[in-house]
Amino acid sequence: MKKGFLTITLALMLLLANTTAYAAGLPWQGHASPFDFLFGNHIDHHQQSKLISANRLTGFLYIHNTGEFIDGIPVAEHADCDMQPSDCRAGWMLSGVRATATLVSQPTMDEPQWCLNGDISVLPGFTHFHWLGSPDMDLDLVVGQSYSGFLLKLTGIDTFYFRHHGTLTLVTPGIDLESHANLVGSCT
Repeated sequence: MKKGFLTITLALMLLLANTTAYAAGLPWQGHASPFDFLFGNHIDHHQQSKLISANRLTGFLYIHNTGEFIDGIPVAEHADCDMQPSDCRAGWMLSGVRATATLVSQPTMDEPQWCLNGDISVLPGFTHFHWLGSPDMDLDLVVGQSYSGFLLKLTGIDTFYFRHHGTLTLVTPGIDLESHANLVGSCT
């Protein structure tokens, strides 16, 4: 009886340690296996993820601190982690589901705005769409064109201000509905 209890206790301790390490974020490893999934465009400079099925993705979105602080909270932004791997750390855990979306607008200095070809109300917390393959940068996307990619849910790992496309968003631990939100309700 004691041996079984010890085995279960040890297994739970290992699971908790592994979960805690995962929640702290994977250090940047340049898409080393098993986090070797690539979108095929600029997001790959600050994401590491892996397919967990043909239609599901898990991984991390990375930031680097700018050296600035607001009320004692660090300010961070995306960086090219391949160029500065030691400066990058995981800012979010990400979950993704394969989706197709249509680009409805491309505001200057803001996230491209997408509408999903499907109902997103069944996926609470999924607020960001990112396409697969070309073009490499947002500004080369074509309004009105549909792209295949992943709908992403981002979960903040710790507290920081995130500077992105000219806006500053406070990110706290938990589901982040704001920092990368780029979905609109209608394709018209």
